Amino acid sequence: MDAVPMTGNLAWAPLPAFEEVEVLDRFNGVPTLGIFGPPGSRVLFWRASGYVPRHGISAWLYVPLDEADEAHLADADSADLLHGIVFQSAGPRAVTIGLAADYRLALAYPWQLPADLPAEDLLRELFGALSGELRASMRRTLAPGRKKTAKKASRAIREELAAV
Repeated sequence: MDAVPMTGNLAWAPLPAFEEVEVLDRFNGVPTLGIFGPPGSRVLFWRASGYVPRHGISAWLYVPLDEADEAHLADADSADLLHGIVFQSAGPRAVTIGLAADYRLALAYPWQLPADLPAEDLLRELFGALSGELRASMRRTLAPGRKKTAKKASRAIREELAAV
């Protein structure tokens, strides 16, 4: 991924230059879908989980875009923006799963988005992968603040998994 999301930044603006963010959708004023990065290195961001207020955690997906993806986004109805890019992608895609604590990107993991995955199966796959990464992170040596975030996120993701 050319435009790598940077931890510590806002989940929807994970690059130093905020002006490079195009918001496509919001919920309660918070961007939940959009594009960031310079031309030629644009990345779609999507808040894959709702914000879990009790934990202050949300999961985000970052998908590098090619020219065909950008053309699709320019022409698609708002209900179909993720179709073909995230849902039912023509092929597997290298993406990044981000975990935000109070909307700040705290942890990021590479993931292979499976091809042809329908919307109803995507969250279960994504949360399963994220849960595994969080367990692995807690076994590794993490800074105390990141370890606390990983533990908190692990609880929140288990709740999200139970709901899907």
